[in-house]
Amino acid sequence: MVAALGGVERKGRWIPARQNLAVAVMGGIVLDFREALLAPGVTEVWIFTLMGGAEILVPPGLAVESDGVAIMGGFEHRDDAPVHDLPDMPILRLRGLAVMGGVEVSIRLPGESARDAKRRLRSARREHRRLGGGS
Repeated sequence: MVAALGGVERKGRWIPARQNLAVAVMGGIVLDFREALLAPGVTEVWIFTLMGGAEILVPPGLAVESDGVAIMGGFEHRDDAPVHDLPDMPILRLRGLAVMGGVEVSIRLPGESARDAKRRLRSARREHRRLGGGS
């Protein structure tokens, strides 16, 4: 997938290849894995951004390994999902380079907007504190 001075979006039900390449040069890429049919084992995505960006959307519970280099940009992934060692479990492995651009991994439910996800997480944190879970 290549986005040069434009955008590429992949969402809905789709079957990603075992190895994928995403390139954004002064453009943007959105890869939505929330409804993707991932095969057991590792699905690898190599990402390169140059003055562009890539947003990766994943469902809660999907194991994501992220390893990237950012030069005057960002390569962001924060996950609270438990680590599973099941052999048939799908794993999404992200590798890449962001030069004056960024790569961001967001965890959302299928069909959920960024705003809805933020509200859901805020509500869950409040409930956790209310039940005495700390900060």
